[in-house]
Amino acid sequence: MEENVYKPKYDGKPLEHEFDGIKELNNPIPPWLVWIWYASVIFAVIYFTYYHVYKLGDLQEVEYEKQMVQAGVGIEEHKVETGQASLALLTSESDLAAGETIYKEKLCATCHGQLGEGNAIGPNLTDKYWIHGNSIEDIYNVIYNGVPTKGMTPYKDQLTEEKILQVGSYVLKKMQGTNPPNAKAAQGELRE
Repeated sequence: MEENVYKPKYDGKPLEHEFDGIKELNNPIPPWLVWIWYASVIFAVIYFTYYHVYKLGDLQEVEYEKQMVQAGVGIEEHKVETGQASLALLTSESDLAAGETIYKEKLCATCHGQLGEGNAIGPNLTDKYWIHGNSIEDIYNVIYNGVPTKGMTPYKDQLTEEKILQVGSYVLKKMQGTNPPNAKAAQGELRE
């Protein structure tokens, strides 16, 4: 059975040039390699024309800068200033949905219940009684720094400032005032 292997069209004759007594044989490269080279040249011409001549697409540096700007939209306004925090409550549906996801994924629901009703570990987040305050700054501070004496883990190394704001906003906008079943008794001070 004969194998289907590429065999170069070698005629056994050396080419007419030589160097230091070394002669080159006539051994052409395989056609598939030639076609890959042709395709590479054609692609390079199209790429150069599209990106460098007509400037229809963004180069890597510009694309990177655009992605960084898009990723950073809204973060600057939520940065914590030195000393006193100046934070804004997030109200967009996308931020609140992200806050809900983080709440359920980051063990918040383990200590505070799926609906914020509280359990043996964490307090009720749905009533008007708060241990550490109910402003966005207070909630941000509790999530960011935690309350180690009460078992609340600090999340400053696990969540970005924006994500902490999303969780805090979710608690204040979506959980506050709901009346879940089996809610834990009120703790802390009444805050309106």
